[in-house]
Parts: sequence; C-alpha cells; structure tokens
Amino acid sequence: MENSNGADGTPADSVRRAASSAQDALSATKDAALHQIEEQGARVAGSLDSAVETLRRAANDIQGEHAFIGMALTKSADGLETASQSLAGGDINQALGQLNEFARRQPAVFLGASVALGFVLARVGKTAVENVADASTLAPATSPGW
Repeated sequence: MENSNGADGTPADSVRRAASSAQDALSATKDAALHQIEEQGARVAGSLDSAVETLRRAANDIQGEHAFIGMALTKSADGLETASQSLAGGDINQALGQLNEFARRQPAVFLGASVALGFVLARVGKTAVENVADASTLAPATSPGW
C-alpha cells in the first residue's frame, strides 16, 4: 500500500523504523560512553588508590583515640580499594555496584570520601590544564609557510 506522499508502508511501520533507529543510536552512544569510562578507569583507580592510602593513614592516626572512627575509616578504605581494583581491571559495572553497596553501608564516610576524591580530581584536572597551557606557551610559533 502506498501513502499519499508516495512512501511505502503504514504510519506504524514508520514509527517502528524510527524507534529502531533511535534504539540503535542510543545503544551506540551507550557503548561509546562505556568504552570511554573503561579507558579512564585506570586513571580514576589511581586517584581512588590515593584516597585509600589517605584513609588508611587517617585510620592509623586516629585508632588510639577514637577506635570507632578508625574502624569506620578502615572499612571505607577497604570498600574503595575493592572498587578501585574493579575499575583498574576494566569492569565498570562491578565497580559501580561495589561503590553503590559501599555508599549504602557507609553513607557518611562515602560522602566524605566523595568530597576528598573531588578535591583530588580537581587538583589533577587543574595540573593537567596548567601543563597544557605551559606547553602551548613554550611551543614555537609556526609560520603559515607563505
């Protein structure tokens, strides 16, 4: 059957084709995003490792005076370390699941660790931007070759 505009198919067929195209585009975008996240996983894992070390030092320092807080910090470090290992291994879904579980078990510590990690990532980002800016000012200007 031909529509009045000359196209074959029914409006329902057009809707199905459009929905299928949208689903394909969404799937491709999701795959690309997951690929980027997995590539950056090692970098984030390094930042998490730094946060884990800081939490462990803080737990050791405070253990004598406030054993409960020291134990909470140690458990937090353990949870972050597990997530970091998953990220470094490239399993983003497992890492996100472990972070979610950690956040449910230790919400206050998770919030504090998130803030600390945010500061670490901001510092890393600032350093990267400064390095790029320094490199661009040190690079010799190129002539257009006219």
